[in-house]
Amino acid sequence: MKSSFATQMVSLLGIAMLFTQCQKDERVAPHATTLSSTVKSMSLDEIRAIRTNLAPDSIYLTDQGKQGLFKLVSTDKKSTDNTGITLVTSNGLRYKRAFTGAANATWFGVSTTDSDIGPELQEAVNAHNVVTIPDGAYSQVTKVILRSNVTIKGNPGKVTLKLNGPGYISFQNFWSEQQLENITIDGINWEVSSTAKVVGSYGPITIDGPTVKNLLVQNCQSIHTSKTANVNWFFLKVSPGKSTDNIIVRNNYARGGRMGVEFLAQRLPQKYLGKNITVSGNRFEKCSFGISIAGSFDNVTVDANYLKDCPTYGVEFAGWLHNSTLSNNRFEGKFSDLFAGNWENDGDGTIGEGTHMYGNRTIGTCTGKWTIRNGFNMLMENNYINMTGVLDLTGSTKNAQITGNKIISTTENKVIQINYVGNLRFINNYISNENVKNSWLVIIVNGAGATNNLFTNNIIVKSSGGYVGYGNGASIKFYNNYDKDGNLISL
Repeated sequence: MKSSFATQMVSLLGIAMLFTQCQKDERVAPHATTLSSTVKSMSLDEIRAIRTNLAPDSIYLTDQGKQGLFKLVSTDKKSTDNTGITLVTSNGLRYKRAFTGAANATWFGVSTTDSDIGPELQEAVNAHNVVTIPDGAYSQVTKVILRSNVTIKGNPGKVTLKLNGPGYISFQNFWSEQQLENITIDGINWEVSSTAKVVGSYGPITIDGPTVKNLLVQNCQSIHTSKTANVNWFFLKVSPGKSTDNIIVRNNYARGGRMGVEFLAQRLPQKYLGKNITVSGNRFEKCSFGISIAGSFDNVTVDANYLKDCPTYGVEFAGWLHNSTLSNNRFEGKFSDLFAGNWENDGDGTIGEGTHMYGNRTIGTCTGKWTIRNGFNMLMENNYINMTGVLDLTGSTKNAQITGNKIISTTENKVIQINYVGNLRFINNYISNENVKNSWLVIIVNGAGATNNLFTNNIIVKSSGGYVGYGNGASIKFYNNYDKDGNLISL
């Protein structure tokens, strides 16, 4: 009887111990800021100095800015110490930070007092897919190499990376053998006052080499004040044999750089490997170029940007662009060209398959002209352009339709200049150089290729001189056009 009773007690005790162990294994790990009576508080140096095999299974790191709960992972024999997420003791034990969500860059040693946060920020980017930089101003010299599947973010307007030493690149990727995809840079400011003596495309965000897919850059700002480093804010190059897809640059501000945004693609070995580019809602001031998209790209959208005082080009479409849209942008101040369409455009032979321009406006009267050399099959409609220069149509700009626009030149003795370009249709436009003294013509059409150009239902307003002139093999169709008083114009 005694033996049976003892046996029952041992069995009950075993069940109780098993129940207790199950409860322990099923507990939810405490949050990083939660301490329990079984957690040992230690500094970073103390953790790294651990030599005993009887190390605690949980440690609370006490170093300022790096605080958090770390758990022993006895099966991990390879992870390296990165200060923020993984800590390695002197005898090779690995402790992992217990957390969810984004990693804080300060865990890795990023600090406003550091003279170069580049190496520490690189550790953070390598360690976790989402990295938050706390509010503050940080100095950076060493560039951070981007990888796939990473988000780097800050509170918009409250996180500034100061490129004030020899460095002028903040984030870069140049590994042509790599495919770079699923990257977000959100809410980062830059102050570019670099001491480097350089002029070129490379700048705070530089991607040159890899295939790139799903890149988002938004809510950022870049102020360039360097007297020696004339660099872009954003640069993406598509190398031969590589491609891009779904690249979005939106709601950013840049001032004083060589270019605000530059996309560059080489045509060979295949056309149109750069696809689905959107540049929208940005503001670029006093950059030599506001936006430049040059090369072999398909499905490009430049929409609702504000361009001010860009001394070369406000927006440039250059090269073999296909299905490109320029819409709802605003231009203010001084330019050489508000818009420059340069080089050759292949087009598809039907209206809308080439460049589509609509809803663009000038604020006041802008200095500069509007040049289109690659508007094959272009549709240009409902734009308001008040400028000192001319609408200059040349190159491969044939089969274009220009309709519903208001185009005014305040200083040129012509408003529209057509050279060696045919099959253009001007319909329902308002075209004026009324306030130009000693005006020569409003429209001039020139050259053997400038044939079969149609002007109908336009309001054409002149000062002195004539309405339309054509020669050197050019021909036009001109009917049902009116002056500002509604009188039919006869040539």
